[in-house]
Amino acid sequence: MKKLLFRLILAGIVAGSAYGVWRLFRQMPERQIQVPTTRVRQGDVVIRTYARGELRPVRQATLVAPNLFGTVQITRLAPLGAFAKEKDLIVEFDDSEVRSRLEERELELQQIEEQIKKAQAELAIRNNQDQVDLLKARYSVRLAELEVRRAELKSAIDAKKDLLTLEEARRRLKQLESDIKSRLEQAEAEIAVLRERRNRALLEVRRERQRLMQVKLLAPISGLVAIRQSRPMGMYFPGMQLPDYREGDQVFPGTPVADVLDLSEMELVAKVNELDRANLQEGQEALVRLDAIPDKVFHARIKSLSGTASANVWAGDPTKRFDVVFAVDMKELLSGLGAKPEQIRMILETAERNRSKPVTAAGPSPAMMAAAFAQQGGSGPGGMPMLLGGPAGGPGMEQPAAGGQAAERPRRGSMMGGMMGGGQMSPEDMQKMRALLEKELGGRSMRDLSPEERQKVFEKIRSAMGGAAGGPGGAMSPEDQKKFRALLDKELGGRKLEELSPEERRQIMEKVRQAMGQPAGGRAPREGREGTRGERGGPGGLPGFPDLPAGFGLGASQQFSEKDLENAQLPPPPEANSQLEILLRPGLLADVEIIVEKIPNAIYVPVQAVFEKDGKPVVYVKRGNTFEPRVIKPLKRSESVMVIAEGVKPGEIVALSDPTARGTERKKEEKKGAKSGALPVGGGPGGGL
Repeated sequence: MKKLLFRLILAGIVAGSAYGVWRLFRQMPERQIQVPTTRVRQGDVVIRTYARGELRPVRQATLVAPNLFGTVQITRLAPLGAFAKEKDLIVEFDDSEVRSRLEERELELQQIEEQIKKAQAELAIRNNQDQVDLLKARYSVRLAELEVRRAELKSAIDAKKDLLTLEEARRRLKQLESDIKSRLEQAEAEIAVLRERRNRALLEVRRERQRLMQVKLLAPISGLVAIRQSRPMGMYFPGMQLPDYREGDQVFPGTPVADVLDLSEMELVAKVNELDRANLQEGQEALVRLDAIPDKVFHARIKSLSGTASANVWAGDPTKRFDVVFAVDMKELLSGLGAKPEQIRMILETAERNRSKPVTAAGPSPAMMAAAFAQQGGSGPGGMPMLLGGPAGGPGMEQPAAGGQAAERPRRGSMMGGMMGGGQMSPEDMQKMRALLEKELGGRSMRDLSPEERQKVFEKIRSAMGGAAGGPGGAMSPEDQKKFRALLDKELGGRKLEELSPEERRQIMEKVRQAMGQPAGGRAPREGREGTRGERGGPGGLPGFPDLPAGFGLGASQQFSEKDLENAQLPPPPEANSQLEILLRPGLLADVEIIVEKIPNAIYVPVQAVFEKDGKPVVYVKRGNTFEPRVIKPLKRSESVMVIAEGVKPGEIVALSDPTARGTERKKEEKKGAKSGALPVGGGPGGGL
């Protein structure tokens, strides 16, 4: 009985405890799913694009190490950060080997010329001796003929002897004439061989002189000197410390050594994503805030846009972005930096002078130019490389000019100039040429044209651009060849081309070029290849003039004269130059704000409130304690704001996360949205694009 009572009491206690726990659980607030929400708003929306970029010069000239056919060692180098004027010495290389080879070539040339003189003297002596022998042989023949006429007075045997003597004399005369002719041809052939050896030696001497003129690299424009970093054996990996080039370093031919940056005209380069690129166009205004001057705002405009995206493989970010180039108002920028009106005037004058120099604009990246030409149906870098006859080189390749100088830039100037005959084109000419190209194509693609049609299109463009059909530097027409020959003979005045120095050739070529209607300082007519003749000219000669000696015209294409190279001096160091006070520095970082569009009285929600369901954009509108999906029609989209044309009304509450997703999935979406950098709820009008 006691056991039963004990068990009943124990069961009651357990039941009471269970009831108490149940009541306690019932009194706890029910767990509800928390979904972040926001209201649909209506008002003026300003679509902005924000970008991060850096300042860079519009023009820069890259000085590359020349091919000296030997050791290329730096002996003199301009100080880093110095302000160089035009024709200032930037880099000088060791010329001892070149001078030694030049002396050897000149000595060899003198020896060959002496051999030619000796051969000509021996030929003259031999000709005189042959003439004497020939005269004697003819006299013997004449004497034998007279003896034969006296046959009536002699016996038959003597008459027969006289006939045999006459035949023998005639055979000797004939043999002597044949021998003289053979010896003359042999001697002339030997002299011709010696002359060819002299021409070859003369070509080698001119090559060595040309290399000697390349040991000094002068500044083609006025600007800031930037020394390149030395990359041993061309290798580089992230984190590697690279020293700058110094005096005494050895470099490979074609290696960029220094840059001359024209800081009198700057531009801003930035990258934008795909959404931003769709809302940008050339000419749009932008506001720029430099990190160095955060309290001042400068105005700029979009100069060019990339048609293709590119990724930075070294940044670790696989996202591809589009390049955008902004033109900066230099007067406003210089005034904001505290430059005086006189200083601003000097800088703008420098920019105008540098703009007329044959230096390519830094311009957009090669990817931007490839996209621009690809829109015309081109293929590969530059859009239509097989159609352009200029020095296209390769992607990112410098084209060394005379003196070992090249302009480093994307290849737009060289490629477009190739169509016009190999020259460099200004941005205005490029825009004009692009418009003419679109007009001639008439909506067709370059792939649809045959080679003959492409050639006709380019001929029309050259004519419209004011150039000859052959283009500057191309093969001249017969009429131009006659005119060129007459002008050349007039300038030579009876002198021989072999007697002219490179400086005299350059002056004569400038005069002939001006008389031919070409601008001074332009490219010389295209030089032929070695060993080729005929229409391409002789060894190093000019097209249509096979008789011109090798190397003629080299002095005309030289950018700097011998006097300029001789008088070139290094620019003063930065601490000794007062002009550096008004110069900007490339690489300054800046924030760019572009107002794309202003939409008045627009209905908008945050971007994170829009989801995709069954391939359609939807928002989840709150109805009581539940959310219902509603299909919307987007009007404008940015990274933070979605402008809606129809589907929702102002004041309605929408979810910022998918209420139909599970808890773990919702947390992942919230974390993903937080990492994407979206604006918080309530970031209304003015949300950036």
